[in-house]
Amino acid sequence: MDEWHVVLPGRMPAYITEERYAANLARMEANRQVAASPGAPRAGSALLAGLLRCGRCGGHRMTVSYHGPASRFPSHNYHCGYLRANYGTGSSCQHIAGPALDTYITGQLLDAVAPAALEVSMQAAAQAEAERAALDTLWQQRLERARHAADRARRQYQLAEPENRLVVRQLERDWEAALAEVDHLDADYQRFTETRPAVLSPREREAIQALAHDLPALWSAPTTTLPERKELARTLIDHITVAVVGESELVDVTITWAGGHQSHGQAIRPVARLDQLSYFPRLLERVTHLAAQGHGTRAIADRLNTEGLRPPKRTTRFAAAQVRTLMNQYAIRTPDRRGQLAALRDLGPDEWTVTDLAAVLQMPTASVYNWIYRGWITARHHPEGKYWIITADIAELDRLRERRSRPPGYYTRARFTGSTPPTTHPNGEQP
Repeated sequence: MDEWHVVLPGRMPAYITEERYAANLARMEANRQVAASPGAPRAGSALLAGLLRCGRCGGHRMTVSYHGPASRFPSHNYHCGYLRANYGTGSSCQHIAGPALDTYITGQLLDAVAPAALEVSMQAAAQAEAERAALDTLWQQRLERARHAADRARRQYQLAEPENRLVVRQLERDWEAALAEVDHLDADYQRFTETRPAVLSPREREAIQALAHDLPALWSAPTTTLPERKELARTLIDHITVAVVGESELVDVTITWAGGHQSHGQAIRPVARLDQLSYFPRLLERVTHLAAQGHGTRAIADRLNTEGLRPPKRTTRFAAAQVRTLMNQYAIRTPDRRGQLAALRDLGPDEWTVTDLAAVLQMPTASVYNWIYRGWITARHHPEGKYWIITADIAELDRLRERRSRPPGYYTRARFTGSTPPTTHPNGEQP
């Protein structure tokens, strides 16, 4: 169609109108699975499929991956696989859990179409229309001056005597330059008018205002399907650029709305480890301070939840077990209880309590107890209580660190394959 020289619409009867034909072409172009278009909305749970762009590698489209059967685990992730998909090299630039980002964008979308925000947007659109009208007047004046100059050059050329060849050639060059300037301004003005914002009629404004009241209920209605929600999102949003801040839970989000306006914010994604949290130093300092005051793990967890701190994964509250694991990993100690202090006062240089050994090996205390029950650690009960006393010299600590560093299932695979693991227990038992 771009190469047509002549178009005569409406000369012959047609099955559909010209506007419907143009809308069908635009829809088919948007439904294509290419980088320039979001693709057709599908039934998957990923609300932002086709809209996300990677903010780390130049704005390439991010893809969606689903985990397991949708009936049991309706979860999805967004990741950038541009290098892997196009060149077969590299790894993902970033990886973001889908539900958290979908929830944030949904909130931004519903806030954008709220009646108050919509009224401000309409006022801004009216102001933009007024500014464009003023610019249009300036363009018209420039075109009028250029056409007047070209007409004056034409009249000067026509009034010159043919015998004055040098004068005629100069006047001809001036006329050609004036005509070229008119053509250049015409092309610039055409590009300016193509980007002009549409002027809304009063009826269209009333329809948009009514939709602002109905859209939140329509979005949350059980009869609204996932493809319909995606279609609504694509109507209002052109594309979304996201970039994870380092390896933390913070995600910088830039939403480019239909019409070109951009809004910026930060979403929160779940991460795998506590040390990935942006506030991890403050969290560690707070746990250390509370433990030094003698608070138990449950009390520390309640205090962290009250202060607004959140664990890394999809849970929203700290539990006592998470606090205990953190204290063991970073050797955070509470003041010893009187009974335990008396029972464990006379430990030898190569003797350890369960909590001390867990801190040295940077592993949970539950794993230390598991190793004791399996016979992988030499331990005995203290005669004055129920506490375990572990015997481990420097060589034994190195062996335990080596076991700790091996992948899960290493020794199970070795037993079934018939190979002998490289380490053995000091008593001669098979690990």
